[in-house]
Amino acid sequence: MSTLTKSGNSQTADPLADLRFNCALSSTFLSRTFSGLTAVTFREMGEKAANDLWFRALTSHQGDRYVEGLRRLGIENDPPAVAAAKYHYFTNIIGGLAMEYVRESDTKVWIRYLAPMWTYAGVAIMAMPASIRRTVFGAWHPRNGRYMGCPRLGYVATKFSMDGDPYDEGYFIEYDHDITEEQTYRIEVVRHTPEFDPASAPRLDPAVWPEARILKARPKFSAGYVQATVDGLYWAAGELKTHQIVRTTMRLLAIQLAPQLAEQAGLKERNVTDIARFHHTLLMSMRRKVELEKLSERASRIVLRSYEPFDDRYPPELHQAFFEFHSMATRMLNGRVRVVRTETDGGEAWD
Repeated sequence: MSTLTKSGNSQTADPLADLRFNCALSSTFLSRTFSGLTAVTFREMGEKAANDLWFRALTSHQGDRYVEGLRRLGIENDPPAVAAAKYHYFTNIIGGLAMEYVRESDTKVWIRYLAPMWTYAGVAIMAMPASIRRTVFGAWHPRNGRYMGCPRLGYVATKFSMDGDPYDEGYFIEYDHDITEEQTYRIEVVRHTPEFDPASAPRLDPAVWPEARILKARPKFSAGYVQATVDGLYWAAGELKTHQIVRTTMRLLAIQLAPQLAEQAGLKERNVTDIARFHHTLLMSMRRKVELEKLSERASRIVLRSYEPFDDRYPPELHQAFFEFHSMATRMLNGRVRVVRTETDGGEAWD
């Protein structure tokens, strides 16, 4: 176990192993939460609503994140096309995606997002509308020039995995003249593209980005998408519909993922004590402030004191909607075990 609890579990002697464990567990849960929210939005509200949600999630606070990201990665002084491609290459690698980068020149740089798709695992890619991938790349990449103060920079998309291509691909290009907003994004069919050479690909500075820092950043990558998606739902659909979509998503996630996550978290038995420990381990992997207490052989209590990234600015109904995962997961793991959530001063208790 990688957590310290009132029931006697202690941290392991290897902090890096603990980080790897927590990163893998939380990233699986948070990334599936994000993709589940967009999938249920499509199911409940249609293709346009799903595309609008993606666009809003990707563009909210985009400029601040992009400029700060360039600085943190140490690439703010690179040529615009190079810096833009490195930004997406590095940040997505930090997020856990498989990427390729090919620098054709200082003004033309390719990037590829390799399969399997991070967002829609398994056969989900076949159920979602292909238009979403065009929205994704049309929302993020063409705006990079604006935030860098380079009116010559654009993005050309050349392949989309949801259209049946082997990966998502495109290139940043700095033209020799200023371009209009409409010219910053276009789609082009390109049959032959440059080959990726791992030896010449850029690398994160290990002194600045050791493995531990990357592991700590990875869950934040997924959590940021979850928060932006919920914020986008509030804006587009209002509180009642948002909470209904979150509840549905979390229940379905538990049905699909609870056995896998429980195994990943090291669940040994499906009794009250171990099921409570599973929930505690999952919450701790996301750096939540949480305590676990074994009350008896038939009862345990979890005290939760934080809602990151959903703090007190969000209504309590949202916290209840996210709790649906834990309620259904408990039922999935043992139908004779019940979990009851009670709000307390400064948090909540699960018995």
